[in-house]
Amino acid sequence: MTEEEEGVTIEFLSRDHIDGDFDDKLEFVLDKVRDSTVLVLEESWTPQEKKRLIETSMEAVDEDFPGVEFMGLSSESSKVQRAKSLVYEKFLNEKYRPGITIVGNSRVMEKMREDRDAVSFIAKMEQN
Repeated sequence: MTEEEEGVTIEFLSRDHIDGDFDDKLEFVLDKVRDSTVLVLEESWTPQEKKRLIETSMEAVDEDFPGVEFMGLSSESSKVQRAKSLVYEKFLNEKYRPGITIVGNSRVMEKMREDRDAVSFIAKMEQN
């Protein structure tokens, strides 16, 4: 970011944007977050994936990278969501995971609030 630019970059990514195995997805996410980008991913992450995100980000913590903050929103209760899940599992041999996951640098994300059906946070600009 140049001195004239102020703000926080927020990227909204479809589930197909970072298609591949979880290690590739994790590396992509951490590279973006290290650059203070907040990512909004079109899928909810499993508890095991969240655990890996925490472990991997903690290994990378140093004076330039303080780690990550993340939250998610999942919705599997509607008939449409259940039908999509069935199609993904039966015909595409994939697990459909409706919802979103938001991941950002902990220097940027603060005052996070996560309820059952709503999430919010304040993204602050870094002071250099």
